[in-house]
Amino acid sequence: MITDTYTIISQEELSPGIFQMALYAPQMAQEALPGQFVDIYCASKDKLLPRPISLFDADPVEGTLSLIYAVVGKGTEEISSMVEGDTIRVTGPLGHGFPLEQARKMEEIFLVGGGLGIPPMYLLARRLHILYPEKPIRVFLGFRSEPWIGEIFSAFGEVLPSSDDGACGFKGTVIDRMKNYLDTADSGSRILYACGPIPMMRAIQPFAADHDIETWFSLEERMGCGFGACYGCPARLRTEEGGSVLKRVCKDGPVFPGKDVIFA
Repeated sequence: MITDTYTIISQEELSPGIFQMALYAPQMAQEALPGQFVDIYCASKDKLLPRPISLFDADPVEGTLSLIYAVVGKGTEEISSMVEGDTIRVTGPLGHGFPLEQARKMEEIFLVGGGLGIPPMYLLARRLHILYPEKPIRVFLGFRSEPWIGEIFSAFGEVLPSSDDGACGFKGTVIDRMKNYLDTADSGSRILYACGPIPMMRAIQPFAADHDIETWFSLEERMGCGFGACYGCPARLRTEEGGSVLKRVCKDGPVFPGKDVIFA
């Protein structure tokens, strides 16, 4: 874990209220793993708590770190106003990422992202493609309507978008799109990595169980400190004994076995 001040090398608005920021952070780019996140600190003294943002991409050769985030409050609004050349304080990379080695024994890889759960899938797709170039990767992306990201995933696998109103790809949810795909797909072993809204993740659990697909969820949760000290981001998980236990999303996650997550 590193805490330092980094220079913003670019910032652009991808869609109303959704921004992409790139930082020059060589050491952090070297250490970053898919599924991890960073804490971004505002300059304003009245905003003490950091803002956790998932990693979109990390280029260890160029030494750059890329983040995609939505403006949801005064903190992210302040961050979105920053421009190239400004400096910003960052702590990271934080949390446990996706277990890439689990895909080694599988014949096909599903990546599932909904809304702001889509960006973390990009670094994951890149790393999986490097590790297992022979394995087919299917990228299922869910949007409410018009897409604001997606085509760049085609460098690593087949992109299968869906939208609530049919404006983008298949009309329906990502679950509907996966069912549609499996209707004509060959049988085989599959692993599914996902990040997105709770209703999407909750719906993936029975789908994955019905199709015997191993799943890993990256949970989106409001956080306090970001590294486990405040216990402000609990998630309840099933235990092997049939009970349940509370885990810290920031420290113990944000990635957990999908079958173990208990949604309220």
